[in-house]
Amino acid sequence: MKRILPIVEGEGDLLAVPALIRRVAEAHGIYDLELLQPHKRGELPAVRRHFDAYLVAALKYEAPILWVMDYDCDQCLAVETDLADLRQRAQATYTRQPVEFSLMVKEFESLFLCDHESTCRSFPDIPANTTWPTDAEAVRGAKELISKARPKGLAYRETKHQVKLVHQLDLDRLRERSPSFQRFEQAVLRLLEVAETP
Repeated sequence: MKRILPIVEGEGDLLAVPALIRRVAEAHGIYDLELLQPHKRGELPAVRRHFDAYLVAALKYEAPILWVMDYDCDQCLAVETDLADLRQRAQATYTRQPVEFSLMVKEFESLFLCDHESTCRSFPDIPANTTWPTDAEAVRGAKELISKARPKGLAYRETKHQVKLVHQLDLDRLRERSPSFQRFEQAVLRLLEVAETP
């Protein structure tokens, strides 16, 4: 049995991130996967301040770790550099478990803009003539954009809609359109290669 401990940023991520991990695993023929109860640790600037304490707490579960955060802060300017920094900090802490990071530019909901066709199927009240950004990861405020596309009074709500939309995503579209999803998928697959339990 393979195991992963997700660490996530927000309330909606508690269900959505495990759902996306499982979809990636199943897309690669991996069904024997145990996802541990996710830890919610907040946004990247706060994580940097409390990194060692959060990581030590997670290591107690003796499972490979996937840490997923939005990448939309004022200091979020070079995703590859920040990923490398996080990996280096994790490696500096003694661990027998691998730790992978996934930074979603600009936020998790950017995936729903990248695959707006699936988002429109989930929300059939979005008008067919809605204009979607050509570069979804350049948009800050994906949640607000989805809310604006829907009729008044039917705003996107992270805790209600995020996991629903994850189940509708077309992974092949995301592989073509979303660098964040590409990094997420590769992080999951690296963990699954070494995530066997005794």
